[in-house]
Amino acid sequence: MTEAEFEIIVELKVKDLVAFIMLNNNISHMVDALQYLYESKLYLGLIDESTKLWHLSTEKLYDMLKIEKETNELVYPDFV
Repeated sequence: MTEAEFEIIVELKVKDLVAFIMLNNNISHMVDALQYLYESKLYLGLIDESTKLWHLSTEKLYDMLKIEKETNELVYPDFV
């Protein structure tokens, strides 16, 4: 995969994840949802191709983000 292809995949994942964050956290502004995501360890993992987090569904990424926000630890699934 080229770097450009990876960047497109990440953009799509972020778009879907931000919409999911807004829906499930009663956040009405996209900027607030983006900040919620960008301030996470999950986002740092998502933009690192070697973690393979970009393979995961939006729902799974959101679950990981929710756990991180509750515990301040990013827990990777066993299958990544």
